[in-house]
Amino acid sequence: MSKAQWYSVRSVFRFDNVEDGKPVTMFEERVVILRASNDDDALTKGRDEAHRYAASDLRPKMLDHVVAFAIWEEALKEGEEVWSCLRELKMSDAEFLDHVYAGERLGLRHIE
Repeated sequence: MSKAQWYSVRSVFRFDNVEDGKPVTMFEERVVILRASNDDDALTKGRDEAHRYAASDLRPKMLDHVVAFAIWEEALKEGEEVWSCLRELKMSDAEFLDHVYAGERLGLRHIE
């Protein structure tokens, strides 16, 4: 078994709620970090963690999307890259932001 390294693992969930008497569907992307010996081990651990989250009191529906990103640095420090996702799409910057981040409620999107 190879030496464990850091990985970040992204999983996606759906919440079906009612707000002000109207049905609301929210999607959540979660990224967790964990140590694993290889990509397959990271995906297994990430999938297990996602199943635990889906079984929590929040009861989100886990979607079939778990992706791992190998973090090459041994010790994490401020400014370290812990997630990266490249998408090859033919669209403008504004179209990309509107498409990928449509409906985003939390986080900072427009920093100028």
